Amino acid sequence: MAFKGFDNIETFEVNQDGSPFDLSLAGFTTARVYADREYVEGTVSGTEVQAVLGDLEVAVGTYAGKLVVYSPVYPDGLVIAGPGLPEPLEITVKC
Repeated sequence: MAFKGFDNIETFEVNQDGSPFDLSLAGFTTARVYADREYVEGTVSGTEVQAVLGDLEVAVGTYAGKLVVYSPVYPDGLVIAGPGLPEPLEITVKC
């Protein structure tokens, strides 16, 4: 859940096949969390991605979000959660 305009940090724990997946060890260095066509930058640390969703420039509502991670191997990004994937991501933005 995102509170529009506030600095709450949301943490996404990344798993693969039911076990924690270490993004850092896999070479991922940055992330973005999307709601609609807008995104906020996230940080990658081990099995977690953290982002301040209150900075999303979207209207209050619920969105089918995407979690995208980046590495030298995936410079254009790899969508690891979102619509049509085994791990959906719903983002609710409130006042």
